[in-house]
Amino acid sequence: MKNWYKEDTYKSYKSRCDFVKPGNKDKLYIYQRDLKRCFYCGKKLKFHQITLDHYFPVSKGGTNDVFNLVTCCKKCNKLKADFLPEDYEAVILKLFLTAVIDDKIIGKGLNIDNKKLKKELLNVNRIECITDRFIFQSNSMRFYIKDNYVTKVVYLGG
Repeated sequence: MKNWYKEDTYKSYKSRCDFVKPGNKDKLYIYQRDLKRCFYCGKKLKFHQITLDHYFPVSKGGTNDVFNLVTCCKKCNKLKADFLPEDYEAVILKLFLTAVIDDKIIGKGLNIDNKKLKKELLNVNRIECITDRFIFQSNSMRFYIKDNYVTKVVYLGG
């Protein structure tokens, strides 16, 4: 009988997943950002008790970016399932700006240094679109975010 944690079983499980789980570094960041509490019920949790919930569900196009993941107790995670909260835009925008402040969102392959990029990202005021990535927008720029990296910046006319 094979144990679920054996390497070959784990590889098989991993290949069936539609997404890559965030690393422990990101998990620890999210746990600390959420003040070691369940995002939904507020229950105090130890690190080994937490699950991460996709606020904007993967089944509806959500990503594994740190601003789309919240600390959650197992009960609340099960209850939420793939429900899309009505306030998702406001919550994700707030979590995104927090991640920018905490230097968790950085540029990748861009002709803009991260200090200037951070200043511009802090002007984001809405979610433009969610596809296989989040697209955030300020009054003058649009930012394409995937895997916690800004992969594209579009300057808007004007």
